Amino acid sequence: MADYVVNFLVEYLSQKLEKEVNFFGGVQGQVKSLHRELRLTNIFLESSVGKRNEHPIVKEVVGQIREVAYEAEDVIDMYILKVAKHRNRSLVERIFLSPSHAIMLRDVRNKIAGIENEINKIYNNREKYGIERATKSIDAAAAAATEALHKRRREVEEDDVVGFVDDSSTLVKQLTEGGREFDVISIIGMGGLGKTTLAKKIYNNVGVKRHFECRAWVYVSQDFRIKELLLKILKQMKILELQRILEEELGIKISDLWRTLEGMGVEKLKEHLFKCLQGKSYLIVMDDIWKTELWDEARTAFPDDRNGSRILITSRIKEVASHASPTPPYFLRFLDKDESWELFSKKVLRGRTCPPELETLGRKIADDCRGLPLSIVVLGGLLANREKTSREWSKLIGHVNWYLTEANPICKDILALSYTNLPRRLQPCFLYFGVYPEDFEIPVRQLIHLWTAEGFIQHTGNRSVENVAEDYLEEVIDRSLIQVSRRATDGGVKKCRIHDLLRDLCISESKEDKFLELLRAGNLSFPIKPRRLSFHGDGSFPVYNVLNFFDPPCARSLLFFGDVGDRDLNLFVKNFELIRVLNLECIVLHSIPKSIETMIHLRYLRIELSASASFFLDSLRNLRNLETLVMERGHLAFDCPVSSVNGIFMLQSLRNLYLEVLRLLPYHLDEVLWNLQVLSTSISWYDEEQAFSVALDKFPCVRELTIRFIHKYNKFNFEEDEKAVELLEGLHQLGCLQKLKIEEFPILPNDLISFPLTITQLTLRDVGLAEGGGMTVLGKLPNLRILKIKWCDDINNLHFFGDSFPRLEVLKLRRLDYFEEWKQEEGAMPCLRYLVISECSNLTILPPELWSLTSLQKVEVLTANPELEQMLQELQRTVSCKLVIRSGYF
Repeated sequence: MADYVVNFLVEYLSQKLEKEVNFFGGVQGQVKSLHRELRLTNIFLESSVGKRNEHPIVKEVVGQIREVAYEAEDVIDMYILKVAKHRNRSLVERIFLSPSHAIMLRDVRNKIAGIENEINKIYNNREKYGIERATKSIDAAAAAATEALHKRRREVEEDDVVGFVDDSSTLVKQLTEGGREFDVISIIGMGGLGKTTLAKKIYNNVGVKRHFECRAWVYVSQDFRIKELLLKILKQMKILELQRILEEELGIKISDLWRTLEGMGVEKLKEHLFKCLQGKSYLIVMDDIWKTELWDEARTAFPDDRNGSRILITSRIKEVASHASPTPPYFLRFLDKDESWELFSKKVLRGRTCPPELETLGRKIADDCRGLPLSIVVLGGLLANREKTSREWSKLIGHVNWYLTEANPICKDILALSYTNLPRRLQPCFLYFGVYPEDFEIPVRQLIHLWTAEGFIQHTGNRSVENVAEDYLEEVIDRSLIQVSRRATDGGVKKCRIHDLLRDLCISESKEDKFLELLRAGNLSFPIKPRRLSFHGDGSFPVYNVLNFFDPPCARSLLFFGDVGDRDLNLFVKNFELIRVLNLECIVLHSIPKSIETMIHLRYLRIELSASASFFLDSLRNLRNLETLVMERGHLAFDCPVSSVNGIFMLQSLRNLYLEVLRLLPYHLDEVLWNLQVLSTSISWYDEEQAFSVALDKFPCVRELTIRFIHKYNKFNFEEDEKAVELLEGLHQLGCLQKLKIEEFPILPNDLISFPLTITQLTLRDVGLAEGGGMTVLGKLPNLRILKIKWCDDINNLHFFGDSFPRLEVLKLRRLDYFEEWKQEEGAMPCLRYLVISECSNLTILPPELWSLTSLQKVEVLTANPELEQMLQELQRTVSCKLVIRSGYF
């Protein structure tokens, strides 16, 4: 993590020196000098990537650089904090305290000078201890380590495929029954998922052997060379064929064959392999490819004679498969519980019947492997050589991951390849998954906000930092390190998970680099200077008793999950003044800790407030760097005075604002929040009705807006609908708005001018659409692609006029209890591809015009009226789209 720390500091100091030159008065020269030293240090870090674990001296030097970079970060952040405090004092206080301020400046200068000396010592020691030579002599050691790991991997591979019968049949058919064109088929999945085992089963399939005239299997690796690949394939081809080619063209005898091949250059080897394969149908398996460049180099050695020849690739990286062929890759799944037990039984019992008293324990152990075949095989091999007793098997319950990572490190070593192969920019993003509890379904929106606050996301041109972060996440997913558990309607990832073993890898790697320390019941350790602290409570220990044992100035993040105790945290977070992330979502605060007001480096704050705490919101006005603020209601609802939130709307760095409290938008805002991208809030409008529309002009760049209108009597109470419509008039000012969600509103405006034409996604929950007038307006929105309508009681019919909803792709209707008639004219919704109808109990028929839409791909009907269900079952055989009828919710 020295790479991340130095990169962050270089970028951080660049921004500060450019935008806040006056902030470094008195130490500007020293900071610029430190900035230059850090940039030079980064060169060494780049040259040592991939070499640190192979040589202890290099690893030690990188560790020293990390420590120095952490110290520099602490000195700079503490200096900025002290200067900010000094500027906030009165003139009299500043005059009185000026001597102490001068002493502080001198101290900072000395510390920066000391840090520069440390960096110079590290550089001077490179020659003294032969570090430069060490970095150049590592390749051979790395190759030997890779080969040793490959050998150990073969020892734990399972010969018999369990749970992949359908997968095997599908891939065999794809290899042998496809077209005559040359094709590349790929199997993608997490390390240890069984890609190699499945590929071997396919390779040795009798039908496959008969179908192809010649076959070859080559195991690649992270550091594989193209010449090695070509040689391995050539040595598996028919020797007589090679002999004929070489004797005719070069006059080489068979005894000199292999030596001659090894002495050839890459291009010559490609020529010979091409000739050897020409005219034949062949299958070549390239197992465990990591780089697209290797495929680019090898591709020209494989002839395409339109005879059905195939290349089968296995990889952990989707990009490799997509680069090699347009044929969609085959994603390998995890084993289910029964398949896990079957594989576990085969490995442990070796064909014998499991004693009834052991089956419950065995199934529990297999379940704890979370469907990963590698884990099951390793544990099975461990137990196969032990006594088959309850006492012996019980030792593993609750400790499966320890046995897989500590008692037998093969699992960790195999999975760690995926981490070490990550680009430098993605490594801290991956390690950050360790902050979440085990089996936690991770909200992607929160994860991206945290990554951004931590400084992990590199700025790329004019792209928003959120879009770059989404690309980072997709790349980690494509490398089979993270699983998608739920996708949003627009195709983006909404929630994700990480396998337990990969999570343990995150934690162990983070601990070594002081990147993250995890604290939970039964596992309390007190490391020196951890940068991030994640507390996982289960109610068995009060987390606030732990905070005093740490060195606060070094911590940059505090995150709390689960039951961590109900106590005022003011006494326990008061010294953590340099943190950038404070996640207190699981602790209901009765007052906002006074110390939060001084956390000027804070970029992400999530708190849950009780009723009394709302009156302290204005105290957050000093958080000048705050980018994301999430404030949830506690167990009590409350009305928040407008005057108490003015300070929030002075925070110029705010990008994401989630306010689940009442009456939050004040009448008049002095500041325009140009950076605000996401606003989600509840509005109480039974008095001061105009506050919402008046305030919207201060958020001109908002892309996502969620508004929930709170009614005094929890019901609509308007004499005239026009009065309600006036509240939404301010929407037209939001020229960048793309996603809009409105909840609990009596009636939509019937004038298109009220809605920004930029809207692409609209969600309406408990909103009045009486007589279909609102739908007529919505149908004219030119860019609307996703429409969700939920819990709208006044809808009894929907009329889709011709030419309405010209770009609508997704339509979801849920809990429209009085909805009974659907009218659709020709030309309406021409781009609709996905329709969901859930719990619309009075709807009995869908119009024939719907089924004539050529773009329609899937219709999902959940908990339907019996008449509608019968109609759809009859239609299943005639419509071209996929039709799903089931009970449930979307």
